[in-house]
Amino acid sequence: EVKKDHVLLGSEACHCPTTGYAGGDLNIAWARAERNAHTILADLAGGSNGFIEWNLILDSIGGPNHLGNMCDSPLLAVPHRALDAVGIPDQMDFEVAGHPFGDVHGDSKTREELHAEGVSSKFLDLGIAVQQMFYYVGHITRYVRPGSRAVYGLVDGGGGGPGERTFRPAGQDVAGGGIN
Repeated sequence: EVKKDHVLLGSEACHCPTTGYAGGDLNIAWARAERNAHTILADLAGGSNGFIEWNLILDSIGGPNHLGNMCDSPLLAVPHRALDAVGIPDQMDFEVAGHPFGDVHGDSKTREELHAEGVSSKFLDLGIAVQQMFYYVGHITRYVRPGSRAVYGLVDGGGGGPGERTFRPAGQDVAGGGIN
């Protein structure tokens, strides 16, 4: 039971190993983003007061973190991809992990190819790869406001539209969400 006078924050919803950018598989990047969102939403539904995105920005291979693991994150620092990058290597001196999973696939793609896969070229030009996970975390932080409560329900695919699946007082709005 969660005590009302205690604050409970989730702080570890990352997924390992490595990153969608490094692995080069867009389906895996979207799946990881969905799992990350599901973990955060489950923590909130279970009584958490909020969450901390522990790995908000990592390098292109995802770390290493304090345990030496490579983990995914919403943002990746890729300074060598910035438009004004001159002489910046794809791996900085302070990075000790090397590229343990092989070549970083995102580095072999053009900005246009990455943009088509959901990595915003606007930010890539600044040296930041915005991954799909960023959009899920952003949606949660924008629309799950302080004081929100989880409303449990089952949607069974009824064909009549939202009116069949939501319950609300007359004249009031309701917001819903879920992961398909």
